Amino acid sequence: MRELVILTADGTMNAVFKAFFERPMWHLTLQCGTFDIWAEEDIFNLPGKTDGQLHKNAHELLRPYQRTHIRALVVLDQQFGGERPAEEIRQEILRNLNRSGWDDRCEVVVIDPELEVWLWQDKPQIAQAVRFPGGSLRNHLREEGLWPQDQHKPDMPKKTIQALMKQHRAGAPIVVYPKIAKSVGVSGCQDSAFGIFRERMQAWFPAEDA
Repeated sequence: MRELVILTADGTMNAVFKAFFERPMWHLTLQCGTFDIWAEEDIFNLPGKTDGQLHKNAHELLRPYQRTHIRALVVLDQQFGGERPAEEIRQEILRNLNRSGWDDRCEVVVIDPELEVWLWQDKPQIAQAVRFPGGSLRNHLREEGLWPQDQHKPDMPKKTIQALMKQHRAGAPIVVYPKIAKSVGVSGCQDSAFGIFRERMQAWFPAEDA
């Protein structure tokens, strides 16, 4: 049996998770124990099965993996369809997973509103990934009215990073986002959904087992 299967909502999110788990000593970043995870076999998305489909059918999509994996993690964005509260979506998926046979061996991470909130930090790796030409990216965005002084991230994380990528010809999100995931630390990430992910990894794989 494999330790963990991760079902993501789209190809970009899938690439980000694969990039993260390809980092050297990724378990130290999460402060959890290490375990075998094979990016090409344990982390996947299904074409056409994006956030809304995962909300409704993640338990069915993961049912075959009960024979091959001990634990399951589902990751999706909150901002889809009716824009329901992230925790409400999370609890519905968890209930379906547990009823389908995962029996509390599962977790659901609903990123509110979207994946881009996990990428933003005041770090030079962000500027490098979007090919910002020089100086402080945060100061530049603050002067443009896009990153308030008292906030950890820009007001519109997705719109802001994708505008920078387009302006500086950095490439598509599926190329740029994994670069960030491979290089930026997570100690400064204060997003509650990331906290759920990190805490679950620590509970499933305690650091003392490393």
